[in-house]
Amino acid sequence: MNIEKARFNMIEQQIKPWYVFDEKLLGAMATLPREQFIPEEHRSLAYADIAIPLGHHQQMLIPRELARMIQALELKGHEKVLEIGCGSGYASAVLSKLAKKVYCVDIIPDFVKATNAHKQRLSIDNIVVEEVDASDGWLAHAPYDAILITSAIPKLTDGIKKSLNDNGRVVAILGTEQSQHVTICTLNENQDWHYDSLFPVVTETMINCEKPNQFEF
Repeated sequence: MNIEKARFNMIEQQIKPWYVFDEKLLGAMATLPREQFIPEEHRSLAYADIAIPLGHHQQMLIPRELARMIQALELKGHEKVLEIGCGSGYASAVLSKLAKKVYCVDIIPDFVKATNAHKQRLSIDNIVVEEVDASDGWLAHAPYDAILITSAIPKLTDGIKKSLNDNGRVVAILGTEQSQHVTICTLNENQDWHYDSLFPVVTETMINCEKPNQFEF
């Protein structure tokens, strides 16, 4: 596989046609070696338009889906970002090129270890990686300017809301297995939460997230 050509095609044929126009984001994804974040048995699919299994009942989002989610954060470079669920570490690396500081947390030790290894290998100095259950937010360095959640949660919890500053935004996958949508979540001037659905998606549910009441109608 010609890695450089595959990466170019990912940008030009998958990501840009999906209304991703942020030049800094495109530049980050055009230069990061995505194949190095992929489990070895799936490495040949690194630039394919598919989700990739990571183990532990989690998966790596399709590149165009991740790009749209990160673009929706509208990062300008000065932000403090919380990523709940670092997974492969690829999104963490992309975020590190777009924000001032990135806090990446995951409950799965293998994912934390891998993300730390990528951080060291690529000499990324603005990422902090912690093994934490942040399914209900993480206040250790709050408030954050932006929060990214790339595995599905049924709803935005109070803990996650409290982790964000008043002018920030959460981009998350909200819903159950039957219906999941990438959603921009913001607080308006009346202190009410506004939810803007971007697109439907199918992915794994976050470990330890709050389960909805199955008998609610």
